[in-house]
Amino acid sequence: MKSGHVFRGLNGALKGFSRIERWVWIGVLVALVISTLIRAAAALSPSLGTWAQEAGHTSALVFNTVGLAQAVTLSIVVAMPLLRYMLTRNPAGELAKALQTNRQSYLLEDLRRLTEHGELRFPAEELQIVSDNDALKEFSRINAECFEESANYSGDYVDKLLRNTSIQERYPKSFAYVLDEAGQRMGISMVIPMNPTGTLLYKKGALSDHDVMDIAVASMGEPCGCILLFAIGMLTDYRPDGGKSGGTQAIRTLIRSHVQHIWRVASDFDLETVPFIMQVERPSIVRMARMFGFRKLDQYGADGDPLFEITWPELREKLKSIS
Repeated sequence: MKSGHVFRGLNGALKGFSRIERWVWIGVLVALVISTLIRAAAALSPSLGTWAQEAGHTSALVFNTVGLAQAVTLSIVVAMPLLRYMLTRNPAGELAKALQTNRQSYLLEDLRRLTEHGELRFPAEELQIVSDNDALKEFSRINAECFEESANYSGDYVDKLLRNTSIQERYPKSFAYVLDEAGQRMGISMVIPMNPTGTLLYKKGALSDHDVMDIAVASMGEPCGCILLFAIGMLTDYRPDGGKSGGTQAIRTLIRSHVQHIWRVASDFDLETVPFIMQVERPSIVRMARMFGFRKLDQYGADGDPLFEITWPELREKLKSIS
């Protein structure tokens, strides 16, 4: 069982226990009342002495068992925030840490050239739009793999494929592979144009990432409420501790390709006015978002994480000020 599933299963079990806890204590009180009545009767009738002794042992056992169960439950509840931190392993978090450690002047210049002049300082072929059903199946498999250890966004292949197929039918450019210098798949980018209704639900925290479907997506020529920066993910081998050399270059390639993807999707609607929104799981990504000028919204997303927003002109101006 993957660690993200372990966390969610444990959290669900605790909620289930809290629902039956009242009945457990009602049972304990019933046992206490019966035991007390038997011992009171034994004081009047010595022949009931054995029953009174057994009743005393039984009530003590019940109290000790329930007390132990509550102690274990309380310990788990107290440990849940730490457990969530340990199991929440959004792969983009490591990328953000590396970017903040070294601001990567080459990457920033890549992004400035794109936002200011609409020019690519890097090969456009680094970004490969998923264009057919077979490619989407493989993409969804990688999608599930990249987020298998995330506490909030993990899910099995079938669920990812169903959601991704629904989205792609409405807007075919939502999903893309990121390729390394050798043309091998090293990561994924997910950028989804949302219609006004989908945008409203997402910003109100009423639409989970797991439930984004075609009904919330804007097609070409339709009104677009926001561009949802849904996800980026890097395959394990390319992460800083994954074993492949050139981790800095991999980070640069992934981020600039994601921004190219955002640019291409937003250009199909209104690049200068449509806001970009994202829900952020890891603190390291929050810091990176703020570094690039994203504003934190008051409302949290349906998956429990904060929402951030920016426009293309705001990103362009912020990149000018980053040294």
